[in-house]
Amino acid sequence: MPDIVEELQKLLNDVSLYMPLLNPNTEMVRACIELTDSGETATVIFNDNPKVVKGCVNPDFKILMSRETFRKIIEGTADAYALAGRSRADETRPIEFEICNKEKEEELWEVIKAMLTFFFLPSRIKIRKLTPALAGEAHGANPIPLVYWNGLRSAWYYIQEGKILNGEGEKDPWPQLFIILKGKGKAIIGIKEIDIEPGVAIYVPPNSIHQIMAENDIELIWIAWKAK
Repeated sequence: MPDIVEELQKLLNDVSLYMPLLNPNTEMVRACIELTDSGETATVIFNDNPKVVKGCVNPDFKILMSRETFRKIIEGTADAYALAGRSRADETRPIEFEICNKEKEEELWEVIKAMLTFFFLPSRIKIRKLTPALAGEAHGANPIPLVYWNGLRSAWYYIQEGKILNGEGEKDPWPQLFIILKGKGKAIIGIKEIDIEPGVAIYVPPNSIHQIMAENDIELIWIAWKAK
């Protein structure tokens, strides 16, 4: 596999159309990519003249993964956002993060989310493949995050037959929406049980239990807004 700097430079070239989203405040942001097993490091610098330099150079944050994970992302056989997503902050996932500049932490998380959305998705025009093989694991199902941005969250979910999305019954203080693409089952919204099938959109009020029980394999789009 080519050198990490060379591969990151290719990704940087591919993401040129989305650069204003990666560095919205135009201040310099340094992202160190560290391959934990091989010890290779490189820093992506987002500013008016974006570039990649060898080594971990005064990073604002680090993104850590194995060389094998990095290889799969480059080849398009793994989805970086799915590998980074988690149900709880204390879960260990194939892609981890370390904030170095605590004074800019909130802003840096937006840059990280932008990198997972666009930077680590090879090719100039971004296409995210939605298949169970590329999905992560969270809330009893298999998601691929689509957009997590400025209070908006969206993901594709695959719920295997017999599984329950959000079986733990968590509630969130923001509105949500399930758009059913495939499969049949039951939705529990608050105290109401609803039959679900393709072509149905279900709104979820804030602070309500929201569960999907799959009678056969279900695919859906999940959207939340005003989320923090």
